[in-house]
Amino acid sequence: MLNPSQKRQKLIQAVRLYPIITVALLFFAYLAGGFSDKNNSIIPKDLTLGILTFYIFFAPAIYILGFIVVGHASDRERRQLIQNQPRLNYDDAFALPSEEMRGYKLAVITEREPTFRGLTGDSYTADDSAICTKFPEHTPPVSSCECGFYAYRNRADAKFEGSLNPDTFLLEVDLYGIGFRYENGFRAETQVVKQIILPKRCMRCRIFRPTVFSISHRMGYQNYSWMQWQVRCNLCTMSFKDTDKLSIEEMQEKLGLAIQ
Repeated sequence: MLNPSQKRQKLIQAVRLYPIITVALLFFAYLAGGFSDKNNSIIPKDLTLGILTFYIFFAPAIYILGFIVVGHASDRERRQLIQNQPRLNYDDAFALPSEEMRGYKLAVITEREPTFRGLTGDSYTADDSAICTKFPEHTPPVSSCECGFYAYRNRADAKFEGSLNPDTFLLEVDLYGIGFRYENGFRAETQVVKQIILPKRCMRCRIFRPTVFSISHRMGYQNYSWMQWQVRCNLCTMSFKDTDKLSIEEMQEKLGLAIQ
């Protein structure tokens, strides 16, 4: 049985098919003479207009209803996880339950000296410990707070989320220290990035194989300009200066981890 996260993914994939289905339906109606006033048309014009009117209102309503249902299911699963979360009241710190927390996440690579930046806008290195900026007095993660490093358990979930954020890189990470489970993965105190999994196509043209990293300015999370690295093909980096490019091997050396 599909969990709420998988249902959400299926629903978004269905939404992506909506324009294709619409164009195919209009093309079929045109070939069948559904827009013609001739009496010998395969499909009468009035019937065509009626079907299309029904489709225009019915299909979006189904999608909206689907998102509402999936959203409620996701909220219900999140509440159950919070209710079942252990209170972490242990007499011996070494008696805490342990679990290997290996997962996947998304990040962009920013700054002249390459640094990871999460989707929330927080920067971190390849080996880093979380700091709670909201409540500095506690060490992340805390069950009553959202601080800590997050990672998906399943690679497929992270890859799908990457399709919604096409300028990000897929990272394989190991999480250490005290950890929590949430509906899609893990949340923990310390994170080690094991490797970067490169996209199969250039991040600009989306056609050719990527061969080199290039840096350019992007608008920041707080309305200021910042620099972002992307991996692109030779054609899309012809106009870049050598100082704004790094080979895959050079990026590996600067970040100190493997790039696949």
